[in-house]
Amino acid sequence: MEKEYNKNLIKRAFTALAIVTPIVLIIYLQNFFFFFLIITLVCALAYYEWLKNKFRHPIFWGFNLIFVYFWLLINLIIGDILFSSSIELPLSAYSIFLIVILNTSIFDTFAYVTGSNIGKHFITPNISPNKTWEGLIGGLIGSAALGFIISNMFKSSLLLILIFILGGILAFIGDLIISFHKRENNIKDTGTLLPGHGGALDRLDSHLLATPIILILTILVV
Repeated sequence: MEKEYNKNLIKRAFTALAIVTPIVLIIYLQNFFFFFLIITLVCALAYYEWLKNKFRHPIFWGFNLIFVYFWLLINLIIGDILFSSSIELPLSAYSIFLIVILNTSIFDTFAYVTGSNIGKHFITPNISPNKTWEGLIGGLIGSAALGFIISNMFKSSLLLILIFILGGILAFIGDLIISFHKRENNIKDTGTLLPGHGGALDRLDSHLLATPIILILTILVV
């Protein structure tokens, strides 16, 4: 059991590194067109998996959640910051985006590690049998720690801690939404694109609800 856990953790770490690479390129290139292409590609892959797995309400839930809410808002927010001369921030729009994405990833990692090691009290066993209260609390502690570090690093409001905790809660709900669809269709992963993580939708699920809202709130207080 422990050997399988460690093997899966290593696989997830290498895949996470591959996922982080285009995000690092976004920060390095500082190019909105490249950013737009990456976000569009990820959303297109995720929506393809929604359709392929025949999840319910492909337009009302799938398309609206992935494209109208996530894709459109992310591009509008980043584009508005980049092309508006009236918005002044202590760091670039791309860096803020990276921090928001990092918060969700840290929540996921802390929740996974905590839940896998000490998780005993299940939250929604009929929808996502591996999610525990211990994992959720561990993930929220990770988000709170990141909020504290970022607020001190950039001399920003400590409200960032609460915002990042909210981000963790929204990440959990987003994950739960996709888990509900997978459970309904009796599948473990939405795809096999990302070893250890499943498909694009498996990786995007916790970011779908959290990223637009937390991006806006972070911009307001950073």
